[in-house]
Formats: sequence, structure tokens, C-alpha cells
Amino acid sequence: MTRKFTVYIASLILLLGSASCGGDDSIEQAASQSVEQFEAMGMQGMKNDALFVAEATSANMLHAQLGQLALERAVSPEVKEMAQDMSNGHNRVMEDLQHIAIEREFVVPTQLGNSHQKVYDEVSGETGIGFDLAYIKRTREEHNQLLKRYEDMAENAKVMEVKQFASKQLPLLRQHLQQAEELEDRLGSI
Repeated sequence: MTRKFTVYIASLILLLGSASCGGDDSIEQAASQSVEQFEAMGMQGMKNDALFVAEATSANMLHAQLGQLALERAVSPEVKEMAQDMSNGHNRVMEDLQHIAIEREFVVPTQLGNSHQKVYDEVSGETGIGFDLAYIKRTREEHNQLLKRYEDMAENAKVMEVKQFASKQLPLLRQHLQQAEELEDRLGSI
């Protein structure tokens, strides 16, 4: 309980710091502030790692939120089952990511980035079977992109903890992508 409270307080502090950044995209704001902090500490070349940590935070928030929404609104039991798996998995990933962000002093967004908000709005605007199909399609598309980005960072991250984090998450992302592809194939003919 104390660890979660500490993570919460540290995240709140990071939120307050990110609110002072320019621009209106939470991912760009967080990444820019991280880079500024790292450069002030004499660490150069951190933009890719900072951007990845911010993107990954927003993406994991998106999939946790979409999973919760699908648990409430999906018609198909298979979609609800997938949504539970996605929500649980991405909440666990988020905990790992928050730990790294705090330990290595990355600023993370506390709200969805613009592109992720657009995905959420698109899916949440659907109802009935249209919701199920939109949720599956966007989950597949997003996981396909996430997998490529995590594979890249598993090879090219500058910070060892970021590299290890990305590598550790690859099996889960592959599993989620496969799950979404299979469900899309089964329900896509409806």
C-alpha cells in the first residue's frame, strides 16, 4: 500500500511539472520536459527514450481505459474477455513503467496524448456490435504499432532500464496482438 501511495505522489509531482510545458499534446509535453531535465543534468541524446516513455504511458492508459469501457459496453462475451485481459495486462505494464519513470526521472503524461484520445473517442462513439468491431480493430492496429516501437526500443534505447522494460513487454504485446487478430477474424464476418 505504501509503495502505491509513493508511486501516486511521485506521479502527481511529475504531472505538476508537465503542466508547465508548452504545446497541447501531453506526450510531447512530457517528452520535452524530460529532455530538458536530462540536458540540465548533462545527459544528451535522451529524446528517443523520453518520447518512448511518454508514448508508452499514454498507450497503456489508452488500452486500460478502452478495456474498462469494453467491459461495460461490449456485446460479445469474447470481446469482454479480451478487454479484461487487455486491461489487466496494460495496468501491470503501467506499474512497471511508472517505476522506471520515477527511478530514472522521466516525466510522464497523466492524460492521453492527442492521437490516443482520438482513438478512444472513435471507439467510444460506437454502440452495439459496431463498438465491439471498432474496439477489436483499433486494439489490433494499436498493438501492431506498439510492438514495432517496443522492438525498436528493446534494441536502441539509451537507458538500460528502458531497454529492459521494452524487451520484457514484447511477449505480452505479441499475445495481445494475436488475440485481437484472431478475434477480429472470428467476428469480422458478422
